[in-house]
Amino acid sequence: MASGEPTMQQIADAAGVSRMAVSLALRNSPKISKATAERIRKLAEEFGYRPNPMVSALMTQLRHGREVRRPSVLAYVTTYSTEDGWRRPGPFVEFFEGARRRAEILGYTLEEWWLRKAGMTEQRFSDILYTRNIHGMIVAPMPPGGGTLELDWQRFAAATIAYSVTAPNMNRASNDQYGTISLALRHLTALGYQRIGLAITAESDQRVKQYWSAGMLVYQEGISRGQRVPPLLATGPFTRSFGEWFSEHRPEVVLSLGGQCLRVLQELGLRVPQDVGFAHLALTASDKEWAGVNQNSELVGAAAVDLVDAQLRRNERGIPEHAKTVLIPGQWVPGPTVRDLNARPRRARTRRLAEK
Repeated sequence: MASGEPTMQQIADAAGVSRMAVSLALRNSPKISKATAERIRKLAEEFGYRPNPMVSALMTQLRHGREVRRPSVLAYVTTYSTEDGWRRPGPFVEFFEGARRRAEILGYTLEEWWLRKAGMTEQRFSDILYTRNIHGMIVAPMPPGGGTLELDWQRFAAATIAYSVTAPNMNRASNDQYGTISLALRHLTALGYQRIGLAITAESDQRVKQYWSAGMLVYQEGISRGQRVPPLLATGPFTRSFGEWFSEHRPEVVLSLGGQCLRVLQELGLRVPQDVGFAHLALTASDKEWAGVNQNSELVGAAAVDLVDAQLRRNERGIPEHAKTVLIPGQWVPGPTVRDLNARPRRARTRRLAEK
C-alpha cells in the first residue's frame, strides 16, 4: 500500500475507476452499482482512507452553490390488504401521528402510500416513489404474520416500526416490550399481587420476538413455584382458550393486550378488580378504562422518522450492514382494573377467588 495519507485518486487507480466513481461509492449514492460500490469501499478500507468531513461539506456546498436541499416528502408505507386496514384499535394510529408530527418539525411532509393496491408490484412501487423524488420511507407494522419486503432498497433511506418486517433486517424503532412487561410486573407486585398471569395469542408474542413471554418467564424464575402461573399463548380461538386457562390456574391478576379477557371474566361471574385484576400491556394515550402500560407509540413513530432523517442527512441509502433498533420505554398508568391488595388479608382474598 502507498505510504502517507491515501488519496481518493489512489483508490480510483487501484479500482480502475474514476475519482467521481469513488466519491459516489463513499457517499452511498444509488448512481453506482452496488457491486462496484462495495469493491471501492473495501479498497478504501484497506488503504485506510478517511474523508475529511470539513472538506466534504465545503465541496458539497461549492458544487451546489447553496445549502443542499433534502427531499421534502417521506412515505409512510402500509401493507394491509385494504388501504385503511392498518387503522385498527391500538397503537397503529399513534405510530402514524407521532411520525407525522416529527416529520413536520424536521421540515418534511409525511404521505401515506399503500403497497398492496391492485396491480402494484414492489418494483413498480419503488419506481413510483423514486420518480416522485421520495427517497425516505417509514414502513408501518405489517398484518399478522409479518413478512418480507423486496423493494429496491438501494434507492431509499428507510426504517420500520416494531418487528413485523422479518426481512430485510432494517433500522427500526419499537416500544421496549421486554421492559414494558417487566414494568407492569413490578407495579402489580408492589400492589400486592402474587399470582400474575400472562394471556395473549402466540401471534402477538411472535410479533414482538417473544419479548412478552420472555419477560414473564424471567420474572417467574425469581418467585416461588406456588406463585407461578403458566403463560397462555393461545393458538386457537382466544376466548375459549382463555376461559379454560383461567379456570385451571386462577391468577389474581391478568396481563393481556385487549378487552376480550374482561368479557370472559364477566362471563365467569368475576368482578374486576374486586375478584381479579386486569392490566393492559399496550395502552394508548386515550385509554382510560384500564390499568397498564402506555407504550408511548407516538414517540416510537417519531423515532422511526429520526432514523430516516439521519440517513438522508448522511446521504445513505440501502439496508445498513449493521441495522439499528431504537427502543422506547413505556409508562405505567394506574387504572380502575387493579387495586392495592396490601391492606386486605390474603387468606380472605384467596378463599373468595376459590369460591368462584
